[in-house]
Formats: sequence, C-alpha cells, structure tokens
Amino acid sequence: MGRLYIETARENGRTVIRDSFFTAPFKITAPFYSGDTAEIMIMQASAGILEGDSHEMEFVITSGSQVIITGQSYTKLFRMEHGRATQRVRITVEKDAFLCYLPRPVIPFKGSAFLNTNEIHLEPGAKFAMQDILSCGRKAMGERFDFRKYHARTVVYEDGKPIFVDNTRLVPSEFDISGMGWFEHDTHQGMAYFYGLDKLEAHETDSLITAVTEAKKGQLMRFLGSESDEIERSIRAYIEGGNYHGISCDHGYETVRQSGAKDSPTGCRKYGI
Repeated sequence: MGRLYIETARENGRTVIRDSFFTAPFKITAPFYSGDTAEIMIMQASAGILEGDSHEMEFVITSGSQVIITGQSYTKLFRMEHGRATQRVRITVEKDAFLCYLPRPVIPFKGSAFLNTNEIHLEPGAKFAMQDILSCGRKAMGERFDFRKYHARTVVYEDGKPIFVDNTRLVPSEFDISGMGWFEHDTHQGMAYFYGLDKLEAHETDSLITAVTEAKKGQLMRFLGSESDEIERSIRAYIEGGNYHGISCDHGYETVRQSGAKDSPTGCRKYGI
C-alpha cells in the first residue's frame, strides 16, 4: 500500500508544509510559490498503477493556507487480468483556507479496473476546487473505452453534513459508452466541483461541451471533449476567474523549467502533455 500525508499551515506570511509522510511509490516536491500560494506536486516512482495497487492520500489544509496540489504526469492504469486497483483520498479544508486539488487526467489502459474515492470535509468559510478528468484510453494506439471498469466517487461534507455527491461508474461491457446519450463522438470527460467560488456560467466551444449544475452548496461543472488539455485549460480558467484570491494555476510549470527539469511528455511538464 502506498500512503501519503500532507498538512499545511500559514507561517511567517506564507503557506508551508507543516507535516508530511509518504511511502513508495509517492514523493512530493518542495512547494513552488506564487505570492502567498504554495503549489505542491505529487510524484510517483512507478510508471503507473498496477493490478492490486492500493493508494491512500490525505491532505489537511489548515486556516490561512493557500494551496494548489497537482500531479507530475497523467495517471496511467495498466492492464489488469482479473483484479483492480484502488485509491482513496481524504481532504480537510479549514475556515479561511483555500485548496485547489488538480490531479492529472486518468488514462485507463485496455483491461484495467479502478476504484477512486474522494472524501472531502470543508468548514464554512473555506474555498475549494477540484477536478477529475478521464480519457477513453490510449487513443493514439486505437484504444477507445477498452477498460473493464472505472468507478470514481466523490462526497463533499460541510460541517459533517453531505452537500455534494458525484458517482461516476463506467463499465463498457454493460452498455455502449460511445453511443447516443453518452460520449457519442467525444473521448474525454471532466468533472469539476467548486465551493466558495463566484457563480459560474458555462462557455462552450466548437470542441468542448460544458454544463453547470447548482449543488446544495457549491457548483458542479461537466465537460465533454476530445482532449484532456482543453478540459484542463478550461477548468484553470474558471478557477482563475472565480475570485479565488487571484490564484494562478500556471506558475509551477515555469518553476520546474527554471529548476532544470526537462519538458518531456512523460515527466515534469505539468499541463498540456
């Protein structure tokens, strides 16, 4: 089992990692800074997620912290013969804290099966945004919804009471995912949830379908398109324009380049692989 724990705090006028713990395959970078905001990149020593893998991550964002959590590269779900892999994420965001949780898109290889659970606890006065983006598979290699199962469940609580639930369960053997009323001609879907953000309005493009739904608290956005990059860019634009203290989601990539990391399609390029 791979485990990761990060707790942040505001000290001396900026956000710092107050406590952290991780086991293989996880690693974390030192924070990148843009003003008062700390961006933390989660890395994995393995090439992807294998059958039988079980990952647990927990993030505690204490009052006054401003944090963006991202991943190093796309999450690759390798072929699994019979079993599955699981991931459980638990997030706590205290009052007057901000967290933008932006894991990279998921690429499910042929035959893979994956269960992802997000449990999010928010205090009134917190601000929070997250994304969950799924591709059809290795599209360039001819894979299109050839995975066995993808199940992602997100539950958001405010003061211990559920205010938002998203349950995405895709099993290609049970129905035609690419058929009418589902993905149709599109190959990528995105889900984004916003709490404490200014009211959002969907803006579609010729290549991206966008819809907004009011939750009991917060707002849900869904995206359908043909590229993960476009969905990521759209979500970042909503965050940056949504009164999140002038948060920018792009500064980390430039910091990585300046530190000497290579802009490779499998390595440290943070957006737009």
